[in-house]
Amino acid sequence: MRTLDGNALAGVMHDLFARDMTTTGYKCTSCRRTGVVAEMVVYMSGPGTVARCRDCDTILLMLTERHGMYCIDMPGMAQTALPPA
Repeated sequence: MRTLDGNALAGVMHDLFARDMTTTGYKCTSCRRTGVVAEMVVYMSGPGTVARCRDCDTILLMLTERHGMYCIDMPGMAQTALPPA
């Protein structure tokens, strides 16, 4: 399966949040790694998009779209930190 980095999420995340989300900070719930969305390992070939921790492979973010509605789940993110707008 082909992997991408978190920059692959830039377009849809900007559409949803009206700002660049690739510089949003996070902490992994499993290994406690801190980083930004752009550094996540992203898989886009399934029925939705899955972003995983670069160090421990924990699922950090899942994004699906159905009938024009988006669902975002962030089970592996202990905290997020938005940069100043």
